[in-house]
Amino acid sequence: MTVSTILNERVFALEELALEAGAKAAKCFSARFVAFDERVRMKCQVPLCPHYGHCLTCPPNVPSMEEFKAVVEKFDSALLIQTSSPILGDMDQADREEVIEFMTNPGKQGKVDSESSEAFKDLNASKMAAVKLHKVVNEVEGKALGLGFHYATGLIGGPCEICIECVGQGSGEGCRRPYEARPSMEGVGIDVLKTSIDAGLPFEMPPKKEIIWSGLVLVE
Repeated sequence: MTVSTILNERVFALEELALEAGAKAAKCFSARFVAFDERVRMKCQVPLCPHYGHCLTCPPNVPSMEEFKAVVEKFDSALLIQTSSPILGDMDQADREEVIEFMTNPGKQGKVDSESSEAFKDLNASKMAAVKLHKVVNEVEGKALGLGFHYATGLIGGPCEICIECVGQGSGEGCRRPYEARPSMEGVGIDVLKTSIDAGLPFEMPPKKEIIWSGLVLVE
């Protein structure tokens, strides 16, 4: 058995570990298929994402696309991890201000009117799927380190959701959970849709039946 064969077996073992940790799907692929696009990173600012400059794991608090692309070139393999939540209603029915309050105040659940209740259920399910993704990425990254992948690096899709509210840039406070927080794939310029297609785990955009959250673990 060659060193290459042993490496591949260890890499593909991460797929099973991700599924055991709660992922809907997981797929190993060559790190050269991690797709970058300047337009993805630009969408953090145009239109301005509410997490830009506020979340410590989003731009401008993360490496630039050029910096992170150079890092990815040092890795051989990657593991794409997905979680999902069903779409039950029409999330557009939920007023933006109500959505913000709902997402930051769990007590809001159960107090919405019947017209938007399904939309709020979708939002809550989506948030839970994002949190689950974060936990799975953390767990798989830790397992990868245990398998000898000393530079294993995990990323999540979208903003960090493990705290109700980030301490924020300029607060003078450090991240409350620095060993769990991970950067946004989009924030470092990764084209999540193209990467997912090339990895063999495509998803609908815009979503019609379910929302897919995608994360990534890079291994050497």
